[in-house]
Formats: sequence, structure tokens, C-alpha cells
Amino acid sequence: MHDPLRKIDDLVSALEELRLHVGTADLRVGDRKVNGQLYVALANACLRNRAALLYGGMGANKTTLVNLLGSAFMGLSFDEVENLMITGHPEQTEEKIVGFIDPRQWSCPPAPPTGSSRSSVPSGSAPSSSPSSPSSPSSSSYDAIQVLWTPWARSRWKVINEINRFPSGKQNLFLELLQKRKVNYAGETLELGDTCYFATMNPDFSATYPLDEALLDRISISVPATQPDFLASLALAEREREVDELAESLPRLSPEEFDLLPKMVAAVSLDSQVELSIISLLRDFTLCERAPAFDKTQLSGGSKPSRGLCAGCHYFNNPEVCCWQIDEGLSDRVRQDLRSYTRALALLLGLGGTEEKIEVLRAVAPYVIWHRLSPNRTMLERPPYYGAGRLQYVKDLVEKSINRTLNERGEMNMIFARAVDGDISPREAMEELSGFDDPIARLDYVRALERMV
Repeated sequence: MHDPLRKIDDLVSALEELRLHVGTADLRVGDRKVNGQLYVALANACLRNRAALLYGGMGANKTTLVNLLGSAFMGLSFDEVENLMITGHPEQTEEKIVGFIDPRQWSCPPAPPTGSSRSSVPSGSAPSSSPSSPSSPSSSSYDAIQVLWTPWARSRWKVINEINRFPSGKQNLFLELLQKRKVNYAGETLELGDTCYFATMNPDFSATYPLDEALLDRISISVPATQPDFLASLALAEREREVDELAESLPRLSPEEFDLLPKMVAAVSLDSQVELSIISLLRDFTLCERAPAFDKTQLSGGSKPSRGLCAGCHYFNNPEVCCWQIDEGLSDRVRQDLRSYTRALALLLGLGGTEEKIEVLRAVAPYVIWHRLSPNRTMLERPPYYGAGRLQYVKDLVEKSINRTLNERGEMNMIFARAVDGDISPREAMEELSGFDDPIARLDYVRALERMV
């Protein structure tokens, strides 16, 4: 019987015993502490069509860790996974990344038409550099152009190394790939199928480019990769063999086990408290009384909280309210990502109770959110953040939102639920909710009830 979770536990142990990953236990989930870099990457490997970004300085074991996991999850050698990876630099071309026109088609007899101009990555198959299936003729007398797709394009484990070394124009390729889950080149289409996406990113250097906001929103989760501490450095000093040799000793999942993981994640249920906390978290970051339709994602240019939008607002400088402390709102992709990573991490850690899943949400939410937002600089530059603690700043806001939803908002949530269920009239509920000085009550609940009247 397939048991991928047991193999993942064995993999975690092997990575530590072989000194291949010795990160500190910096991610707290309830009473348990695990290494965030490793477990975020593992959670992403259990999902499909999500993208994880590992952010940190050079030599922080970002790329090596992802390639080690790729070797274990895909059943390939470490060298094979490394060869699949693409690395950013300004001269990297679309042909080198996804594919190029097959020149043999003009020197060989034309292939018979197959009636399709699409090819796809077979589920569970090993990467291949074989050409796409012959295409149906176009309206002219010539056959459609045949493309040789690269091994990276055909792989179900896609690693984009140093993504911020790609110029903005070439970043658009990954934006389209993550959005449409297919690649178009020279009139041919490659369906990518269910794929794991990883990217690594160094801090800003002279040879790097800023990531586009739309691309950042399609990166599902981002985790810092830090340099080894003193004890980890001592452990690494004991490693005598090369990484590729040690990688051969790692446990490997079968294709069936790899395909089973997303189904196991989908089977993890999230109860009403977790779902309510997720939606309230999004609304806390997105609602704005002065934005069009009260939606902060509609703001642009100088109309931002950090540029005076909130001056004189009733909620401005209220430390318990999130809206004025962040410039951007959150898209619905964040809700989907929060649900997916909460389920995946709960599965990996064997946590099934309501309170346990709330703790999982507390743990993963900052990593799903922080790369998508710009904190209020005035607040960020104060202690204990000193302008650099962006992740901790978002963690503190997430903690306030979830605590408020589970505690102070209990009564107002109950009033709204009773009105929706028909136990009380919408007018009666609106009158009761008017006593709550909360953006969600005033800008969401009351407006929804007004539509019901």
C-alpha cells in the first residue's frame, strides 16, 4: 500500500542525518516547531499548480534543497533534477526556456496530420525533450510548425533559479505560464498538466530586476532562507561527501505516491472557524472606507494609505485595525492559497482538530501574504521592525486579525449568521450591527443585509 507521508517523514530525517539540510526550527505551529524553509517547500510539493518562492542570500541552501526534494519526489537523480532547472540572466531566451522550432521538419517528408495542434505532459511521466505531436495542417497547404519542447517545459517539477535576474519582459513568460498552465510557442501549445513550481530569489543586487506585482500575486507562498547558524555550521563541517553522492541515499516516492499527495491534501477538511478566519483575514487587509467600492485593490498611484489616504479616517492609528497599516488589498488568490497550504501543512504534521488547524493557519498565513504587500513605512521603521522586519510585521497583523475574529467578533458574526439563516430580520440585524465599530460589520455585513431588505 502506498504511504507517501511515511516516506516524507523518512525524507525529513534523512536530510538532517546526511547534513543536507540543517535549518533551525523557526516555524511554530501550536506547541510544535519545525524548519519553515523545509516544511513550506514540502507543503508546496504536496500541491499542484502552486508556486513557492525561496528568498534569501547566496549559499542559503535554496536551490540545493529544492533540487533534493525534486530528486526524492520525482524519483530522479540529483543531477537529472539539476539539469532540468533554468537560471535567470538577461540573455536567457524563450527558446532556451520552453522550446524551439524543429529544423528537421523542413528536411524530412511531412508527417501525416493527427488533428490536434496541442501536446501535453503525461501524468507521472519523466521529463522528455522529444518533439510535440505532429500538428494538423493549417488553412494553407503547409503543416503547422513542429516545436521541440525543452525538458524544463515538459517536466512536472519546474524550478526557476534566481528569478529576479530575468528582466521584466522575460518575467512575463512565467506570469503567463502560472496563469494559463500552458505554454504557447510558434502557434503550438503545450499543456503543462499538474505541476510543482519553485523559484529562488536573491536580495536586490546590481544585476537583479524587481518582480512585477502581478507575478508576485501568482507566487503562492514565499519563505526566507537564512544562513546556517553556529550549530548548523558545525554539523555541515562533518559532511565529507558531495551533495550528489549523499542524495542517492534519500528515500524516493513512486509516481503513484507523487500523484496521490494532492488527493490526500484535498481530503483534509477545514471547518467553519478556519474558513471564517481566512475570509476575515482577507477582508481586514482589503477593506478601505475611502477606496472605490471599499476595495483597496482598486487603489493606484498616490492614493495609498502610506501617502495620506487615511488622514482623518476614523480607523487611522487604531493599532487593532489592519487596513491603514498596509498599502495593498489581497486578491481572492490569497484565499485559495491559504486554504491549500493550511490543508497541506496540517496533513504533513498530522494535525486534524479545529484548534490545531487554526494554529496551522496562523503559521502559514504570513508566508502566503508578506511578499504581496507593502507595509506602512512609518510603522515598519519603528521598533521592533527597524525597517527590515517585514515578515514579522505581517505576522503581527495576521495574529491580530485571527484573534479578533475568534474572540471580539463572535457576537457580530452570530448576528449576521442568524440574519442570513432567517432567524431574525435583516433590518433587526442591521440595527444590532450598527453598534459594532468594526470595518467588516460596517462595510461588509451591513451592506450585504441592505441588499437583502
